Amino acid sequence: MTINDLLSKKKESIIEKSFNLTISTYPENTQAFFKEKKKQFTNPVGYTIYQGIQDIIDRLINDESLDSFILPLEEIIKIRAVQDFSPSQAVGFIFFIKKAVYEELSKEIAPDKLLEFLSQIDSLALVAFDIFMKYREKIYDLKAKELIDRTWWILKKYNIVSEIENETVEKTKKL
Repeated sequence: MTINDLLSKKKESIIEKSFNLTISTYPENTQAFFKEKKKQFTNPVGYTIYQGIQDIIDRLINDESLDSFILPLEEIIKIRAVQDFSPSQAVGFIFFIKKAVYEELSKEIAPDKLLEFLSQIDSLALVAFDIFMKYREKIYDLKAKELIDRTWWILKKYNIVSEIENETVEKTKKL
């Protein structure tokens, strides 16, 4: 039996383990709420994380290219980028997937083949980190723009700015 066949056979167990490990990074009262993953509209975070992990496992089973993993990774990382996670914690769910795969397949697959397969998951961590940094940069850009807008509003309110400065600020906003 190939790794992909075995992975397909144990898919549900791997998804559940990965999801539970990922959810364990949240506070206890939040974990219980997120575990109700089947309700997209009442629990969008739990649902999105579960679906993202499921999509990642499906792509691993189908031996898809790294580019195909970007969408499910983005869905999870968008959520974790706005939360109070360090970069390593935000992308750490990839290693939970790796752990779940290892636990399920290690007894049935030769170690060298399993190691080769698990290295693909390591590559996902690098892609996930790039995605995380892209979203964090967007957040910091939005915060900087908001600060400029607030400052400009205060200066305008108290008639501290002139028309020439207005043009300079508008140019700064476009950067």
